[in-house]
Amino acid sequence: MKWGLLILLFFFSVEISNAVTIAGYNAVNFDRFSSGYPSSPVPNSDPAYIGAGYDFSGVGWNPSLPTQSFAMISDQYFVYANHHAPGSNISFYSPISSSVVTYGVSAASFEPVSPITGKPSDLRIGKLAKPLSSSDGIAHYPVLNLSTYAAYLNLPVLIYGHGPTTSDSPRIGVNKIDSFYSVDLNNDGFDDSIDFGYKSYGGAAGEAMLEGGDSGSPSFVSWFGQLALVGTHSATGSVNSMNYSFDNFIPSYLDQIFSAGIDFETVPEPSRALLIVIGLVPLIWNRQRKTRFITDSAAQ
Repeated sequence: MKWGLLILLFFFSVEISNAVTIAGYNAVNFDRFSSGYPSSPVPNSDPAYIGAGYDFSGVGWNPSLPTQSFAMISDQYFVYANHHAPGSNISFYSPISSSVVTYGVSAASFEPVSPITGKPSDLRIGKLAKPLSSSDGIAHYPVLNLSTYAAYLNLPVLIYGHGPTTSDSPRIGVNKIDSFYSVDLNNDGFDDSIDFGYKSYGGAAGEAMLEGGDSGSPSFVSWFGQLALVGTHSATGSVNSMNYSFDNFIPSYLDQIFSAGIDFETVPEPSRALLIVIGLVPLIWNRQRKTRFITDSAAQ
């Protein structure tokens, strides 16, 4: 690979499949809840749980389709994939009341555009009808905003995905950021989204790859023990005959989100800094000029 600006055309078709794939999966290590999902979930308290010590309360789900998840970026705004829009409500597990609380979803939303082509992206910012109540103790997450794309490469990520049925707990696996892509998810000849990709490295225990229906669920980096958002799941496909999963890369859109008046926080910088795409920071150049792309939504 070499440095440069990547503007590629990707093709896609719809694929429907099952739960997020986690190598060496078992419920104790990888399920967020040990039972009761989605109406009366019991948190996984086993010390071997990969999410032990992290606060996932700010990741809610669609009560009408509990395999669909969303992550809060403030007490009222959340991120998701445009091709897998939310329903009318989002449910959360309140760590204070130890019960499920449900909030209505506003009709208002914001869709940033590709900072390369200006085309509507697959990342979308939704809004709850009212802010989260502090009495529910539900978290919201900062976005990890580093100064260059290269700074993100090889960072370990926590991949949040769904279980095989609507009554199975969401699952959390791991992978690492391999490369960046400018992609055509709309199959209209114009790149619309900035994505990062992660691949299978041979199936080490805990390694996660996306499956159908995972679109919109979050990916996190552990930043000094704090969950920081980097992406929302968007697609699966192959690069150089190797299976990849892809996420909308949230930091590429922070200037637009800020300009839209949407509250969010970043780490490590205390300000809402702009990660500029065109001309100032390089994307990873991939020699494979055509890649088959498959959106991973089971419901569009």
